[in-house]
Amino acid sequence: MSLIKLVLADMDGTLLPFGDHQVSARTISAISALRQAGIAFGPSSGRERSDLIRYFHHQDACIATGIMGNGKLVYLDGKLVYRRPLPRDQVEALAQAVSTLPGAVLNFYLPLDEQGHGKTGFGAIGISEDEKGNFPTEDFPNGIFANLPDEDITTCAVVINPSITSAEEAHRTICAACPGLDFPQPAPMAFDVLEKGWSKVSALPILLDHLHITADQIVYLGDSQNDLTMMAALPNSFCMGNGSAEAKAAARWVVDTCENDGAAKIMESLARNGGRIVEDGWY
Repeated sequence: MSLIKLVLADMDGTLLPFGDHQVSARTISAISALRQAGIAFGPSSGRERSDLIRYFHHQDACIATGIMGNGKLVYLDGKLVYRRPLPRDQVEALAQAVSTLPGAVLNFYLPLDEQGHGKTGFGAIGISEDEKGNFPTEDFPNGIFANLPDEDITTCAVVINPSITSAEEAHRTICAACPGLDFPQPAPMAFDVLEKGWSKVSALPILLDHLHITADQIVYLGDSQNDLTMMAALPNSFCMGNGSAEAKAAARWVVDTCENDGAAKIMESLARNGGRIVEDGWY
């Protein structure tokens, strides 16, 4: 078996328990141990880099490399090496559809500059200032927009309040309005937004090429629907114990939960064993 050279990890439900605002100190320590052992680490997330930094205790080294925006952004050593904006007509149709759903909001990251940097946090569309109270856990630091910015939108998500609009109703509405988009569901109350047929794994060849490694030299950590394509493509995949039934079936190994630092335990083991996968301290 090849030595592991890179760990890619999903965020919500994998590294970050739902409702938490930072990954655990143990996770940060495990990432540091990986890097000291010569193993790279990167998030594989629907979030953008400007947002991820706060979850990693503002440590740039944790997010210098990775697949972000669900495969629409690829970074290597802090540099943006690939970007794929969403189709403009489909995002506009999505914004219109969300505005018809009283318990839904479209969160989006403001456009990136040429270096791949953007403003931290979301803008929002599809709600009024009075309706912000329907989403008490959401943060819209970049404001409520009447219309999308003129620049390209790379990453957005539909968030719902299930006491007002069900996930099933929201999914039916947005799928009907946007046949060119896919909506994987990483959490019960949220849908990611992807170009039809695109996913995190679509960006994997780009990262492999830049790092000069092969698929069997990667460990993947995930928990939900938007991790399935990566789990299918990478032979060394782990699902957290809190993961969905689909993700557990797709992964090679099922380990401890996110809340119990399951991902950190895998990373610690890899660092301790020099990149070899050894069932050592996983649980």
